[in-house]
Amino acid sequence: MTDSRTSAQRRIAADISWARTPDRAERTEAARRASPMRVEYWIEYVRAEGIVPEAGIQQAAEKYHSAHMTRMALKAVAARARKKQAEPQLKAS
Repeated sequence: MTDSRTSAQRRIAADISWARTPDRAERTEAARRASPMRVEYWIEYVRAEGIVPEAGIQQAAEKYHSAHMTRMALKAVAARARKKQAEPQLKAS
């Protein structure tokens, strides 16, 4: 089977699965809880490190979250710069 056919069949299966999902928020809750976009993710991360005492976990987690968001912002800036640099080459083609 070709890659495009396999991809199309998987997309069909995913669409049917979502069509049969009565509560989308409930279905995706576990993934949202495990997301680094939430402070709760970083609280678990800090606890697993075992370096910070329990009293400082919330503050450390907020700092990890802040660092993650800053890292994501820097990546976005770099991606926009690459896209802007590639635009003249696309127009010349």
